[in-house]
Amino acid sequence: MLSTSLLPTFEEPIVLNTRPLHPGFGLEVLDLDLSSPDSDNAIDALVEELDKHSLILLRNQKLSNERHVEISRHFGPLMTHVLKQFLTTGLPEIYVLSNVSENGKPIGNHKEGWNWHSDLSYVAEPSMGSLLYAVEVPPEGADTLFASMHLAYEGLPADMQNRIRNLRATHSYAGYYGKAFADRAPLTEEQKARTPDVIQPVVRTHPTTGRLSLYVGQDIVKCINDLPETESETLLAELNAHAIKDEFVFRHRWQQGDLILWDNRCTMHCATPYDDNKYRRVMHRTTVAGSRPF
Repeated sequence: MLSTSLLPTFEEPIVLNTRPLHPGFGLEVLDLDLSSPDSDNAIDALVEELDKHSLILLRNQKLSNERHVEISRHFGPLMTHVLKQFLTTGLPEIYVLSNVSENGKPIGNHKEGWNWHSDLSYVAEPSMGSLLYAVEVPPEGADTLFASMHLAYEGLPADMQNRIRNLRATHSYAGYYGKAFADRAPLTEEQKARTPDVIQPVVRTHPTTGRLSLYVGQDIVKCINDLPETESETLLAELNAHAIKDEFVFRHRWQQGDLILWDNRCTMHCATPYDDNKYRRVMHRTTVAGSRPF
């Protein structure tokens, strides 16, 4: 008879307690504390759910910076942001978004992402996903809007889907930075060298599910290639306006301790304003590396 110590052991599959955030995408996971390494099996389940639902919310988290990075690594290798002056936690994987200054210097980038975009679409191998943790949030304002690019593509008429299926567009970080932060010092030569313009498909394929999605954005996308300038501008404006229709968008109202995970391959998001003279806001973001869009 085999000793019980030699018998194979099987872990019970993790069953997450969830509810939908939006009729077409997004999931809130309830009653899950990610602060302990004991939750690592559940994090692996979150990886699978992100492919299916594109957006995951967990409330009431109490994460150290180190744990935030540990959790993020379950989703893949992490990227570091080109704006090194906002990597202020001692962990270069964490990019700080904040209006707070300490000792006369900002601890994070303020007014980042106040346009519709997908994180790091302007690099050859853009981010797979992002994990944003609310350290300190205003009591009002500063919501984040998320749009499903799967739903947006599927909501296009068939003739438009066919028209754009094989188009490509130029994504430009320098172009975005010049518009968003015109009141700041320009990018350094090193930062420009790290972020040359790149060409991405207008419609991309999710590498895990095979589902198609729009891949556009405001300000970051400079033009649709191989089209006359006027036609490019008109089509890009039409696609961007379509992508953020109410039926494709979820609005998240932040609470301290919220952790949101999203799939940059099939969502866009946009930060919204708040009274930054009255309230403090501190957000920590990690960014998971991805692969070249196709």
